[in-house]
Amino acid sequence: MAALNPLFQGIKATPTYLTILLGGVLVGWQALAGALPGRVQVAVFAVLLFGTGIPHGALDHLIDRETAVRQGKSFSTVGFLAKYLLTMAVFGSAWVWFPAFSLALFLLISAWHFGETDIERVPPTLSWTFARLAAGGFVLVFILVTHAAEVTPLLERITHHHALTLSVWYRILPHATSAWLGWGLLTGCAFGWAFKSEPVVIDWLRLARLGVVLVLGYQLPLLLAFSLYFGGWHALSSFQTIYGYLKQTQPTTLTAGRIWLKSLPFTALGIAFLAVSTWGWLRYAHAWDPLPLLFIFLSLITLPHLNVMHGMNSRVGEFSLEHPDFAGHPSIPSPNAPLVGSVK
Repeated sequence: MAALNPLFQGIKATPTYLTILLGGVLVGWQALAGALPGRVQVAVFAVLLFGTGIPHGALDHLIDRETAVRQGKSFSTVGFLAKYLLTMAVFGSAWVWFPAFSLALFLLISAWHFGETDIERVPPTLSWTFARLAAGGFVLVFILVTHAAEVTPLLERITHHHALTLSVWYRILPHATSAWLGWGLLTGCAFGWAFKSEPVVIDWLRLARLGVVLVLGYQLPLLLAFSLYFGGWHALSSFQTIYGYLKQTQPTTLTAGRIWLKSLPFTALGIAFLAVSTWGWLRYAHAWDPLPLLFIFLSLITLPHLNVMHGMNSRVGEFSLEHPDFAGHPSIPSPNAPLVGSVK
């Protein structure tokens, strides 16, 4: 079978195996000792969030600059930040006036973002677009409905007990198993339709690893299930793609370690913002529920991040076709290679 991701060939170089190992240790610990201590859950969440989750989004300016260069356009950091903040402001206004719509939109764009990251290097056809959306939606549905007892009170707090939103959720709960099984069947059918319409090389081993991550998360509390997928899978997958995208024009100077270091300035800015916000909440607004604001902030940074990542994913592999001198580089597919549907 053709290698799906030439950056991390082989088991030893695949970082998501570490995620599976971590998940296995947590599941084993839980089986032997009972419920995992809250401090352990928070520690794992923090390590994955600050180690990979936030950093993978802190590279958006580098991705946007690279995309602009490939399009022959100029790039301005100030302009990039202005566009980023404007997008956040518009979406923030939508949360104020249309909270139910904004929640639905956030779930939709999250489903697309996850699906586009998990299934990349496929043609931009209607069938593959639908397959990506279905795959990302399945991840969300699976994590949410298999942790319904924990999700319900969170949803009530986030939506301020919004009647319509909660009524839809309560209608789903009695059929939770049918919901994720049905969505899984839909995803399989969509994948089959896309593959029949436009065949690509599929890395079934990588898809199997994704399945293992989800199954491990199913047996763990919601915070850890989300952490394993978001930080231990999605962010690592994004890092791998970003590394390959940027390295195509810097084949001898860029390393994976340098990519992570380049994310530190904006990662530090994000951590500082969270720290200041937490201090302000503890000092001046302790009676407020911070969860809705934290969730909304997460949605605000997701929308512009999705736009940047979509620009990158739409152009992954184009560089090697335009610059055949780089086609032999191990991080760049050959111009004659078939399209690849990859899941790291």
